Amino acid sequence: MYPQFLQTKFFTINTLWIFIAAGLIIATYTFIKLSVRNGLKIQFISEHSWGLIIWAIIGARILSILLNLQTYFYEISLKTILQTFYIWDKGLSLTGAIIAMIIFLYIICKKNEQDFWKWLDVLIPAALLGLSIGYIGTFFEGTNYGKPTSLPWGVNFESPQIKYTVPIHPTQIYAFLYTLTISITLILVSKTEKIINLKKAGFIGIIGVTAFGLFNFLEQFLRGDDTYLILGIRIPQIIVSLIVIFSGILLYLRYNKRAKTNKI
Repeated sequence: MYPQFLQTKFFTINTLWIFIAAGLIIATYTFIKLSVRNGLKIQFISEHSWGLIIWAIIGARILSILLNLQTYFYEISLKTILQTFYIWDKGLSLTGAIIAMIIFLYIICKKNEQDFWKWLDVLIPAALLGLSIGYIGTFFEGTNYGKPTSLPWGVNFESPQIKYTVPIHPTQIYAFLYTLTISITLILVSKTEKIINLKKAGFIGIIGVTAFGLFNFLEQFLRGDDTYLILGIRIPQIIVSLIVIFSGILLYLRYNKRAKTNKI
């Protein structure tokens, strides 16, 4: 599509990076607004902002490599090992960044005696909102593309990275739509006092992760980009399934704990 927003003799600005930057700005602004509304101290996060960014980059890179092992390790050599550190090749998984941020958030909350669940409730809606913007960038980049389709909204990509020359599913746009919808729904639900169970610290965050994981799992059935398969299932689907199962267990435990507390 339009992977390069601006190209000059001296430098090139990639469209993907523009949307990732826009997503980070929007996510940060939303995160601050939600934190203030929920009575959380922004200073706590600002003190660990660099750690959060570094963990996000590392997580994004690691998951991207795991999902594209055949690309990074077409041979085992010093060259391919060094290439894993070249993050400027745009090999970053936005989902991996969120997972790493959640892990880092848990560590610093545990260390500083902060309520991890309250912070999770503001991090997930904000992160998903930023992630949705990033997906628009992947559409212009031509990555995360879908399988051939006869549906009227199928799109043609003129890119050597894409193996199909016929209309394919715009899976990046699907991801943008369901991620944006989940994020906005979580933000709106968090404002209401009627849904009592969702006011329990951690419910918004866990439901957000679970909902995103389920939709992402379904999206993988429409994806056409290459990845390793295990018993006919794409590696990303297996990873997402584990995340969803783990999130579901957390959701059950939180709900069960609340139910027991109410009985007492």
